[in-house]
Amino acid sequence: MKKAAAIITVCIALVLSAYAPSAAADGSDGFWAKLKQKVQTFTPKKEAPTTTAVAGVRGADTDAGDTLYWKGKEKTIEVSAEELAKFDAALDSAMSGDSEEASRLFAEFLAAYPESPLKADAMEALNNLIPAEE
Repeated sequence: MKKAAAIITVCIALVLSAYAPSAAADGSDGFWAKLKQKVQTFTPKKEAPTTTAVAGVRGADTDAGDTLYWKGKEKTIEVSAEELAKFDAALDSAMSGDSEEASRLFAEFLAAYPESPLKADAMEALNNLIPAEE
């Protein structure tokens, strides 16, 4: 019985040690990779180059501006192309290991786009960069 317990303990130790280096290597890189993947799902707003006209049809006085919600279908978040480019540049700097440049770029992003849907991600990225600078 003691041999079986010892063998199981050794097997568990070997399995855990095999996964330990990959978990340590993914530590901060995992955050940046997840953030990069999230940013890639955002859709930049496209500016309409031509003037469009809308005609109204007489009918009920309801606001048709609400979009329908389809269960299971994720809503895409739209940001301006410049906004997405600035955030992506800051993210690339962070992923390359240049934490000073990334901190500066994320701070500039927050100053330029205080109402951005990416604001929370930029603030979290700045918080992750602070320990790297110390």
